[in-house]
Amino acid sequence: MNHKILLFPALCLPLVAVAQTVADQTETDRDRSRIVAFLEDNLSGAGRTIRIENFTGLLSSQASLSRLTIADDQGVWLTLDDVELDWKRTSLLAGKLEVTSLSAGEINVLRKPDAGETSQSPEAKPFSLPELPVSIVIDEVNAPLVTLGADILGIGEPIDLSFLGGVNLADGQGSAQLEIQRLSGPSGAFLLDASYDNADTQLALDLSLTESKGGLITTLIGLPGAPDMALTAQGEGPLDTFIADITLATEGTPRLSGKLGLSTLEDDQQDQTAQDTPEPKTRVFSADIQGDVSPLFETDYAEFFGVSTALKVEGTSYPDGRLSLSPFSLKTNNLSLGGTIDIGTDSLPTSFDISGSIAAKGGKPTLLPLTGPKREIDRATLSAQYDVTQGEQWTAEANLLGFNQIGVSIQDVTIDANGTVSRSRNQTTSQLVRAVTAQIDMALNGLDVADTKLQTAIGDALSARTSLSWNDEVGFVIKDARFEAQDTVLQSSGTLSSIAEGLTFVGQANLRAPDVSRFAPLAGRPLKGAITAQIDGSYAILGGGFDAQASADTRNAAIGIPKIDALLGGQGTVTLDASRDETGINLRSFDVKSNALSAQASGALNSDTATLNLSAQLDDLARLDAGISGPAALRGTVKRREANAPWETETTLNGPGGSTAELSGTVAQNFNTASLRAIGSVPLGLANTFTTATLLQGDAAVDMQLVGPLELDSISGTITTQSGLRAVVPAAGLSFVFDPSTVTLSNSTARLNANATSDAGGRVTASGQIGLTGRMPADLNITLNRLTVADPDLYTTEATGALTINGPLLGSPRLEGRIALGRTDIQVAPTAFGSGGDIPEITHKNEPANVRQTRQRAGVLGDGSDGESSGTNRAIALDLTIDAPNQMFIRGRGLDAELGGSLRLRGSTRNIVPVGRFSLNRGRLSILGKRLDLEEGQLSLQGDFDPVFELVAVTDTDDLIINVITSGRVSAPKLTLTSAPDLPEDEIFAQLLFGRALSDISPLQAAQMAAAIATLTGGGNGIVGDIRDEIGLDDLDVTTSDEGDAALRLGKYLSDEIYTDVTIDSSGKSVINLNLDASDTVTFKGSASADGDTSLGVFFEKDY
Repeated sequence: MNHKILLFPALCLPLVAVAQTVADQTETDRDRSRIVAFLEDNLSGAGRTIRIENFTGLLSSQASLSRLTIADDQGVWLTLDDVELDWKRTSLLAGKLEVTSLSAGEINVLRKPDAGETSQSPEAKPFSLPELPVSIVIDEVNAPLVTLGADILGIGEPIDLSFLGGVNLADGQGSAQLEIQRLSGPSGAFLLDASYDNADTQLALDLSLTESKGGLITTLIGLPGAPDMALTAQGEGPLDTFIADITLATEGTPRLSGKLGLSTLEDDQQDQTAQDTPEPKTRVFSADIQGDVSPLFETDYAEFFGVSTALKVEGTSYPDGRLSLSPFSLKTNNLSLGGTIDIGTDSLPTSFDISGSIAAKGGKPTLLPLTGPKREIDRATLSAQYDVTQGEQWTAEANLLGFNQIGVSIQDVTIDANGTVSRSRNQTTSQLVRAVTAQIDMALNGLDVADTKLQTAIGDALSARTSLSWNDEVGFVIKDARFEAQDTVLQSSGTLSSIAEGLTFVGQANLRAPDVSRFAPLAGRPLKGAITAQIDGSYAILGGGFDAQASADTRNAAIGIPKIDALLGGQGTVTLDASRDETGINLRSFDVKSNALSAQASGALNSDTATLNLSAQLDDLARLDAGISGPAALRGTVKRREANAPWETETTLNGPGGSTAELSGTVAQNFNTASLRAIGSVPLGLANTFTTATLLQGDAAVDMQLVGPLELDSISGTITTQSGLRAVVPAAGLSFVFDPSTVTLSNSTARLNANATSDAGGRVTASGQIGLTGRMPADLNITLNRLTVADPDLYTTEATGALTINGPLLGSPRLEGRIALGRTDIQVAPTAFGSGGDIPEITHKNEPANVRQTRQRAGVLGDGSDGESSGTNRAIALDLTIDAPNQMFIRGRGLDAELGGSLRLRGSTRNIVPVGRFSLNRGRLSILGKRLDLEEGQLSLQGDFDPVFELVAVTDTDDLIINVITSGRVSAPKLTLTSAPDLPEDEIFAQLLFGRALSDISPLQAAQMAAAIATLTGGGNGIVGDIRDEIGLDDLDVTTSDEGDAALRLGKYLSDEIYTDVTIDSSGKSVINLNLDASDTVTFKGSASADGDTSLGVFFEKDY
């Protein structure tokens, strides 16, 4: 690719001077700029943009420019800086580009150019070879710095090189000089100096390639350890006695050495023609190269090569066109290949005798030196013989025994081939007719693959057979090509024309698979049924034209997708009749028929006109969606009347229940503008097929128009929903019933006003507008009226408030407002600490599309997709105030706490920044009959909407002060015990529960402690919690009185501000407490006992 990269700018620059030569010699600077702009525009094309900067010397043979860039659709990929050009402008008049010197201060190839998409016309194009407009002679190219981007050579880093070279072909003489030096990384150099003179047939060659360790070439070809390397080829002399010496060394040690030779037969008489031109000579060529190449490969392959690898070739090229290789051989420790080949004047072989084998001494398996997984064989043999003096028959045989690689083993593979090579005369024209035939049989036995899915599909044996023939008159003929794997058979026959005729295949192919269920494991789907398919026709491989008729029959077909299986059941057929030639594509017919579905298409397409007719009928939509029943039909036409005329369409869709949709109008041929109208009634449940983020049920009447550019500004109309529209948001656990509403679209804006009632309680009102262009700017007002919001595993609450959403929905919109929470119950996640754990990462192989869609909707793909849409990953700026002065309960794992306060959420949904918190009002922690009052507590949000909390209970024993801390996220809290003095947590537990060391507790107490730990780390609410929930109290606890008697405490909120509890001990004494929250900071507390004791207090609290 590199020489093409350098050549393209070299072609571009002289064209600049051509334009200047034909211009007036006194043109102004303004004219020059105009010419440069003209050249940039005309040298650029689809996917290629060329820019020339500061071009000078237009009239001189010395031209220069400061920069030339070439860009594709992805941006600039090549730059040339400080370019100087010494060239012969007059040579262009003769169709030549003669460059004496081309130099660039720096050439930077940033990346590989984008190949882009090649648009194809409907018409087939006859095959032809490209032609170059000029011949090229470049004497010298000089680039002190050439930088190749990291992806050019694929080694992960950019490469800096210097390039100096030139080629000269003129007057029967030729020379080439090239010097490439690596400037960055390990050193390396490629040097070439070659010349040839027709007059004395003198050839000189001096080539060398040297690299230090870790060099570019050894890295690219994958030599183990990328050692230092030196390769040389040197020779000088006339062609009659030319010999070149070749050496290859790594790490300073010779690996290969040998000679390449050219000579002339001594008895060959070199007669002179009338023009004193020597007659063609009989030349002998030879190669003798050998050495120890095993160090160039991994050590595992050393036995294959041994200490000596030898290549020997001797051949003769005769003036009449005959060629003889006699003999040739390639030998290593385990490989032997050799023989003779003779080619006649008609380019067909007159004889060959080739034999080869791969086998290790002692019958051991041979490890083959191939890339990829390691492959071993027990033995392989090859033989092929033919001799025209013995007749027309040729034979060949290849055998392989004991093939093994990871996951695949084959007992044996046998290939038998035979045929004829014949020469005859056409009885009519007397011309020579050459012919070759071949019968090839292949059998593979004992196939065992680790992939049981593949094994089930193909079995343990494969066979193939084909009969081939070729002759000068008929061309190439495939009489019968057949491949079999169990009961699946693929067969083909036909003829293949010459390259001049476009390599056109004319014939047929058919497939028979009576039981496709064997392919089910391989496809990852429960495939069922049988299929037979056939195609007849012709295909021009080079030109792209075809004329084909295809058909397929299915029986009880199923692919494991219920909605599609419902359409495929029973007998099914698919037929296609189409052609493509110089006039375009002609779809004569395309039909799909099954017990449930019938679909048809036909039409024609060329560069000027097009017509496509479509129709489809489905007997019952319930096959696709159980919620929709009745037949459906579609019929439409798409036309283009002339080359520049717009596309016209008329399409009608009829569904059950009188639902209809009609689309009509025109679309400009360049698809920039349109005039379309769509009217109909649409069941919104159809959207549930594509997303489960929001599930809809109901109908909408649609009346939309698009007039003008294919932009949202051109769309206007209404979408009207009827009463009873339901929407379910599964992720939020919300479902709504909407009042009748209308969405109006105009000027790229959707205006809405909707009211909905939640099934769980409360209402939501939304009004405002959403821009449908750019980043979809929104201005929405949302009102919540006692809306019940719940996560069954974490919380239940009731929200009232007013919210606004402003800003780009596709950017970072802002959500702000104030929400007041009613009674809120937060359930600490009951999952036992340490049980289960995260699901390990699972790699899905051959994942069916429906499975992947399910995982995508669940947000577990691990590729950044989050459920239904990337839009759900967008950050929403927050300024929310959440008020909950009391009745925010945290319960579970032995906790029973009430919190209150106000929390302001700022930041964004990706990184929530809380200001304020919910603080502890009262609460306790129950552990195996012990009741610990909570002394500290708070709840807030950090980073996301999974609350973070901390509740601290403090108690003491005779020897310890114990802190029991429950903290973390509500969904995954953790329990921490600390003590003073410091003890291990199990010792703290024992002291807390039983007042003794862990080693002193009884087995029963150990069991009790284990049960307590289970409760604290995820055992649920316990019996007391169940009773409290059953009788509707806010607080129910079993405790002890000051005298040590058992006591029962019951608490209840009488209103949002008033809380009372009653404590009754086992002796009958009772105490009633009453709390009144006068404000966020002032609380009145009073109590009265059965003994007549009373108390009253005023408390002031402030967070700081």
